[in-house]
Amino acid sequence: MGANAASGAARRIAAVSRKGGREQGSSALFISGLISVEALLIALTALSLGGLGLLFWREWSETAPTTAAPSSAPPDTGFTATALLLDREASAVLSLVRTYLDAGERYSVSLAQAGQSLPTLATPDEIGIIVKFLLAENAKMQHEAGELKKSLEQSKSQIDKLRSHLAEAQEIGMRDPLTSLRNRRCFDDSLATELANARARGTALSLVMADIDNFKRVNDLFGHQVGDEILKTFARVIADNVRATDTIARYGGEEFAIILPETQVENARLLTERIRAELEAMQLAVKESGEQIGKITASFGIAELDDGDDANALIQRADVKLYQAKCEGKNRVAADEMAA
Repeated sequence: MGANAASGAARRIAAVSRKGGREQGSSALFISGLISVEALLIALTALSLGGLGLLFWREWSETAPTTAAPSSAPPDTGFTATALLLDREASAVLSLVRTYLDAGERYSVSLAQAGQSLPTLATPDEIGIIVKFLLAENAKMQHEAGELKKSLEQSKSQIDKLRSHLAEAQEIGMRDPLTSLRNRRCFDDSLATELANARARGTALSLVMADIDNFKRVNDLFGHQVGDEILKTFARVIADNVRATDTIARYGGEEFAIILPETQVENARLLTERIRAELEAMQLAVKESGEQIGKITASFGIAELDDGDDANALIQRADVKLYQAKCEGKNRVAADEMAA
């Protein structure tokens, strides 16, 4: 193949470079048939996963209360770290997508130049140069696309792991670390949801507020570690008696709350009496010394959702009944007389 032919072909490619822009639209359509779009789909999937995680993190940061309830866990540093890693990984994916698009644009320019040159080439040698040039560019593009696809798949795998960690951190952030029950933040969210569901379906909803009797005395006599074990014991007693659709939360200190969807006050009273009696019947002792702790009891207040109630009103009415149970001698259940 002659040097003059090669030189002429090269000059013709260079000459049409100024006109390549007009052809990029059509050549870009052609390039989509040569290059797999799977890598781009992977990138968009991964980016969306990262975006969902970040949206939740930002919403959680903006809506978290400035002062936590006594039973709420402190902000989880692992949660924040995972969200930041998601942000970083999403940025990396976006950079890879841009690289992919830039490579496609360069190849489109090459095709446009070749398309302009082919009609003016006079000899087979010159056409051969163009063909070799296109084959080399196509091989280069395939290699770049393959490497990019590997990088995107790695990023997708990493983001899937981070999303799983974020979900775990979210779950941990909604639980009381001592009892593993829902915390106050989760209780507030769950009550709002169940109240809306009860309104929409026209069904009953009862709320139970419970408080361990004389808990400060237990802490003073036996120490806070024993007190913590009593809290966990009471949490287990409640959990063993409710349905999967019910929500139990540590409301604060030694106070607990039970949300009972589709439950009228009388059925709530029967359930609560069973919990109260089971706790009272337990014989508790200090594990290390065997010292008897004595009878542990709790008082309960129950309110059923009324037409004019919002979440705060329902909680207040249940609290009033809890206070009534305390005043009447403790270790008893006081139910909403209006609903009863």
